[in-house]
Amino acid sequence: METAQLHSFDVQAPVSQLKESTRDMVRLQRDYQLSDELFWEVFNARVLLNEQIDIDAFITDSNRSPAYA
Repeated sequence: METAQLHSFDVQAPVSQLKESTRDMVRLQRDYQLSDELFWEVFNARVLLNEQIDIDAFITDSNRSPAYA
């Protein structure tokens, strides 16, 4: 019978080792104060749909859009 061997993994992997879309989301969270709605809009496009998005341009454009109540 084989014994299961436990391996310790470094949970905090360097950002450079993360997928590019994940790095974008980390940077987005770190550099901008976004509403949850806007964060998930970017997440859906960038991570789930794997679209190439210029995060800085996206944020700039969203800040120019008129707010609707």
